[in-house]
Amino acid sequence: MRKRSLVVLLGVVAVMFAVTAASATPAYPWRDHAAPFDFEFDNHIDSHQQSLAKNNMLQGFFYITFTGDIDEASGLPVAEHGNCSEPNVDCEVGWVWHGVPWRGEYCGPAGGGHPTWAIEGADKYLKRGYSHFHWLNESAHAGGLVVGAEYDGYLLRLTAIDSFFFAHHGGFAITPGIEQSSHANLVGDCAEIP
Repeated sequence: MRKRSLVVLLGVVAVMFAVTAASATPAYPWRDHAAPFDFEFDNHIDSHQQSLAKNNMLQGFFYITFTGDIDEASGLPVAEHGNCSEPNVDCEVGWVWHGVPWRGEYCGPAGGGHPTWAIEGADKYLKRGYSHFHWLNESAHAGGLVVGAEYDGYLLRLTAIDSFFFAHHGGFAITPGIEQSSHANLVGDCAEIP
């Protein structure tokens, strides 16, 4: 009888652990850069990111707002970046990210997408899941940056925490895990851009 009770108890504990793990997402509510997630890039991205800089690395959250629409092709809820500091904007974590400090050469805009950056060793970092470079300070938007100039910033590896359709630069069906498409902007050399 004791053996059977122990097996049942262990089964109940295992189920409780599985349910708790499945429902625990790495979400962090928008707190407008309150400590400890008080790192800022000092440009437009700060309206939808909160990060912690520690030991020269960056850990943070990239926020989205749901539009209330459903993407017909994927069946996923549609989301976009919003200004989370605005009243009545309901922001949720779309991605968690890890960043490493880097310096990139600004190549300019690429076909209406994200500004493109030449990163030394880009192939090596793409293989590790890094797909986005974002600059520090300088200009609120990329239009104020100088093509060919180098800027300090962070290489970012984005990990989606849920499934949604990100309506940005053509749209992307996002699924949980390392995600390299929606914000991709790295090349090894600016000459690679057609």
